[in-house]
Amino acid sequence: MPLSPIRFPVANPSLEEEERGYLQEAIDTNWISSAGPFIDRFEAGFSEAFGPGTAVAVGNGTVAIDLALKAVGVVPGDEVIVPNFTFVGSVSPIYRLQAIPVLAPTKAGEWNVDVSALEALITPKTRAIIAVHLYGVPCDIRPLVNLARRHGLKVVEDCAEALGASVAGQKVGTFGDVGCFSFFGNKVLTTGEGGMCLTRTPELADSIRLYRDHGMTRTLRYWHRVIGYNGRMTNLQAAVGLGQLERIEGMVQRRMEIQKIYEEVLKPSPFFLWPEIPAEVRSVCWLMSPVLRSDLGLDRDLLLKDLRADGIDSRPFFYPCSVMPAYARFGLDDEASTLVSSHGFNLPTYPALRDDDVREIAQRVLFHLEAQGGEAGKTVLATLPDLEKATPVEVSIVLPTYNEAEVIVDLIDALRRQMVGVHKEYEVIVVDDCSSDGTVEKVEAHFHRDGNVKVVVRRGMQRGLAASIHEGILLARGERVMVMDSDFNHDPKVTGRMARYAEDYDMVSGSRFTTGGGMQSPLRWWGSFLYNLFVRVLLLLPTQDNLSGFFCIRREILLRQPLKEIFVQDGDYFFRLIHGLHRQGATILEIPVVYADRDHGRSHKGFVKALWLYTREAMRLRWKTLTQ
Repeated sequence: MPLSPIRFPVANPSLEEEERGYLQEAIDTNWISSAGPFIDRFEAGFSEAFGPGTAVAVGNGTVAIDLALKAVGVVPGDEVIVPNFTFVGSVSPIYRLQAIPVLAPTKAGEWNVDVSALEALITPKTRAIIAVHLYGVPCDIRPLVNLARRHGLKVVEDCAEALGASVAGQKVGTFGDVGCFSFFGNKVLTTGEGGMCLTRTPELADSIRLYRDHGMTRTLRYWHRVIGYNGRMTNLQAAVGLGQLERIEGMVQRRMEIQKIYEEVLKPSPFFLWPEIPAEVRSVCWLMSPVLRSDLGLDRDLLLKDLRADGIDSRPFFYPCSVMPAYARFGLDDEASTLVSSHGFNLPTYPALRDDDVREIAQRVLFHLEAQGGEAGKTVLATLPDLEKATPVEVSIVLPTYNEAEVIVDLIDALRRQMVGVHKEYEVIVVDDCSSDGTVEKVEAHFHRDGNVKVVVRRGMQRGLAASIHEGILLARGERVMVMDSDFNHDPKVTGRMARYAEDYDMVSGSRFTTGGGMQSPLRWWGSFLYNLFVRVLLLLPTQDNLSGFFCIRREILLRQPLKEIFVQDGDYFFRLIHGLHRQGATILEIPVVYADRDHGRSHKGFVKALWLYTREAMRLRWKTLTQ
């Protein structure tokens, strides 16, 4: 059976208008290589945000360590102490300098280096220590630096995964001689590829620049005083980095919010070990990094496989260097590294994740671990239709529900009559978002023999209307997909007519403001009409009613839209969808529908908050239209 599409990747870069604008400027001015104004601006901005010190932009995080080790004086035959448990990019630069890596053990109960074990590893050949701040958590950096100073050693900090982390208010990367950062696509700040060296010693900054630029002096072109590297960053990368830098505080804050939600769901369970982080340490959530307890017999790899079947990407922790062939000759008996490596894993972490997405991922982790631990059923998840056995139909009706027990049976019956009346093969996909009033039980009791009615149940992780509709669309098999929002305040008798018209149009949309519509309160009618008119004029939309939430659309054209962006972002999905279709030249027909005040269920968002989100989204779409 083929794997489900990945709904939640482990990482996803956050790229916005700032990055696009700067990148376009770099292209327009033809500064696309390793010289240009964005490099200087990026270095200066980075130093200001994460210094003090001088920042030198480089090609990637690994070459940053190469250059740092070279600048601090590591030569062939020297020994460099480096954690055993780290990404190999921390270790391979030692090899390239023909120096000798000395692997240091991990502190028990944590994943960073055991500083108390370092002194025993120091010999007359030791030149430097690489301090790695792994998975966003600073290592015990101050005792490490004090130890290095007593022995006359240099300290290079690998901050690839800990941008913005700090100890007692001091940013990582500023404790040692050189701090090294990575801007790979999955990092907190990205330039695609790229890195940075940060140092408070001007001589080291000059040396890094010298070795970065083929060893060419800055005063005499093409005079190469030493053998260097091509370790430069391009102006294009720096343009992206500068845009990222201007939003970095918000991106870091969002990651911390995501970590908090994960912990709220996962920490009460008995399955995990959590490192103790001192109060003075401010970590950064690069990737959410749970570690399974080793005494429960849980299978980490099976868990990751089950998550992948759910469309959730994840990844195991790094292997200890000492167990890999290239580094095995520096063997180390390091039980703590082996333990955390074999039981740790990373979960999706990126700013675009919604709170409900994070809760869903965490709930699925618990669901699969409970199944392994003999507690199956404690966390109840969706019961999905078997899509492999499903046959295509003409119309899929996506019906998101939330506490609709009073009306749901009559509504589905009315929808079925409409489809039979217009001779359409159909399916009704009920996506229930944590109803507590028996909605699901009523549907299953009345329609359990009807193969056309399918129920997807969400318990313990409310996701909201737009996300429920998104899921229903992904499950739909119809040539046309019809959506009714969860208010159910539109007359179901219009669905047959909507399905017929949809044969000749890309989209048929219901409007409450055409003849035959109407809302019971005149004040509500006029208020809604004026707001929709504002959106229509602002976005040049061909419809009067941009918040109706009742439409039928060709599945082929629907699946070509950026559904994740349309249905997951804050704001209103409906006019975001219409805006995209209109710009692509889709044919859209608006027909009248009857609207009645709702007297059952309730909305997840308050009116004022919803209005603000809709307005903000409309302004964003308008700006996007003007700037593209």
